[in-house]
Amino acid sequence: MKIPSPRALGLPEKFQAWRPIQEEAIRLLLTDRRRVTALAMPTGSGKTACVIAYALISKKPTCYVTHSRGLADQAMEDFAGVGLVDIRGRRNYPCGVSPDWTCEDGYAAKCPYRGKVHCPATQAEMRAAVSSLVVTNYAKWTSARKFGQGMQHFQQVIFDEGHLCPDALANAMQVTLGARELEEELGIPFPSQDRDLVQTWKTWASAARAEVEPLMIQAHRRLQHSHDPKSSWVRSYTHLRHLSKRLATLSTARVADWVVDELPRGFQFDPIRPGRYAEAALLLKIPRVIVMSATLRPKTLFMIGVGQAHFTFREFDSEFDPKRCPIYWVPTMRVDNRAKDLSMLWMRLDQVLARRRDRKGIVHTISYARRDEILASSRFASSMLINQRGEASTEMVETYKMAPPGTILVSPSVGAGYDFPKDECEFQFICKIPFPDGRSKIVKARSEDDKEYGAYQAMQALVQTFGRGMRSKDDHCENFLCDNHIEWFLPRYGHLAPRSFHINFRRVEVLPQPPPKL
Repeated sequence: MKIPSPRALGLPEKFQAWRPIQEEAIRLLLTDRRRVTALAMPTGSGKTACVIAYALISKKPTCYVTHSRGLADQAMEDFAGVGLVDIRGRRNYPCGVSPDWTCEDGYAAKCPYRGKVHCPATQAEMRAAVSSLVVTNYAKWTSARKFGQGMQHFQQVIFDEGHLCPDALANAMQVTLGARELEEELGIPFPSQDRDLVQTWKTWASAARAEVEPLMIQAHRRLQHSHDPKSSWVRSYTHLRHLSKRLATLSTARVADWVVDELPRGFQFDPIRPGRYAEAALLLKIPRVIVMSATLRPKTLFMIGVGQAHFTFREFDSEFDPKRCPIYWVPTMRVDNRAKDLSMLWMRLDQVLARRRDRKGIVHTISYARRDEILASSRFASSMLINQRGEASTEMVETYKMAPPGTILVSPSVGAGYDFPKDECEFQFICKIPFPDGRSKIVKARSEDDKEYGAYQAMQALVQTFGRGMRSKDDHCENFLCDNHIEWFLPRYGHLAPRSFHINFRRVEVLPQPPPKL
C-alpha cells in the first residue's frame, strides 16, 4: 500500500516526507480491523502528523481529542490548512449580550444570538458539524457524553496523550459537593450519620435532587420571562442545573463500586472502576478508536474497559540517542514518609548542581514540602526559581524560560504538560518515585481492586517527567534519580514503562561528568 506524501495530502511544508516509523504507523491504522488501535510512539516521532494523515486518507469524520487548549491551539496552527476546526465548551466563548457572560450563560439566559451565526459558540458548532476533522479537549469530549452540538457525526476518535484516558474518564465520573452550595446557600444539610457509606449518600442525593429541581425550574422561568436578566440569575440557574446533574449521577451510583471521601468543605465521590463507564463517558460507541502516547501501555487500555481481544497495541522504538538522554540512578537512600532525615538526598542534589552551573535545569520535588526543604538546605538556593502554592505554573514557567543560564526551576507541578527543549533544560533531578497519595480513600480502594494501580500511576508520572527536557534528536538532557526504591520498583513493574525508558536507564555509582553545554 502506497501512502500519499505529506505534500499530496496538503500538509504544511515542514512535513516534507514520511519517516519509516510514520509510514509503519499510518499503514497499521489503515489495515487494522480491530476497533481500537493503540500506538506507543516516542516523543519526536511525529505521531500527530501520522494520525491526521490517516484521518485524511480514511475520509471518515474524525475528532482529535487532546488534553489541553494549548495542544489544541498547536494542532490548529499546523493543520487548519487541511480542514481542521476547533470546538470547545460554551464557557470558552464570550457572549455578545454581556461582557460578564460566556456563551454558556447566554444559552441559559435566552440570548438573542443563541443558535445563530452571530453567536461564537454556535459558529464553532456549525463549523464542527460540517467538518470531517475536528479538534477538542478531553473535558469537552467527556462532558458531551451523548455528543454536544456539532459532534454527532464522528465515525472515529483519536485520543492524543492517551495515557491520560483513565484519568479523563475518572474525572468525568467524579462528583464533588460543597457545603457552601448545599448547606449554606440552599439549606440542604448533609447526612448527619454514616457519611462514609455510599448508600447513605445515594438515598440523600435522591432527596436533595427533589429539592434542587424545583429551584432550577423556577430559576429558568425567571430567566425566560425577564427582558433584562441579571448576571447573578444566570449564574444561579447554571449552577443549579449542574448541581442537579451531579446529584443524579450520585443517586444512580452502584453502591459497591463507589467511594466517598471527605474534603475540607465538602465531599468527593469516585467510582472504584471507572472502566465500567468508559462506553458512556469516553468511548461513546464510536466505531473506530485510536489511542496514542509516548508512554502508552496495554494496561492503559484495560483501565478504560477495552479487552485484549478488541485492541491492537504497537510500540515503536525511539529515534533519540540514549547517550543524549540518559536516566541515571545514583544509589543514595530510600525516599518516603518514613525517611525523617533527607540530608543525603540534598547533598546529592548539590553535587549534581555544582557541576552544571553553566546551564539551566529542573528539580521535580513532587511536593511543596520537599520544595521548601530544598530551599532551606541547598547552597544554590539563590539561583532557584519557585512558584508559590496555588500560583499558576504557566507564568512561572515563562519566567524560567527567559531566565539566564544557571537558573534552577524547583517545582512539584511541571512534571507533565510543559516542554523544555534545548537549553531551556539540560538536566533534571527527581526527588522520589511519584507514588500516588496512599492516604486517599479512592487510591486505597483502587489499589485494593487493582494491585498495579499505584505502580501504574507512579510509572506514568516518572516517565512523563523524564520526558520534559528531551524533545528532538539534537537535544540533550541528563536525568537523575536517587531514590533507592527504584531497585525493587523497576524489576517488579518495568512492564509498565516503555522500552525507551529501559534503554536510557542506567545505574551509576559515581556522578558522571556533564556533556558539553548546548
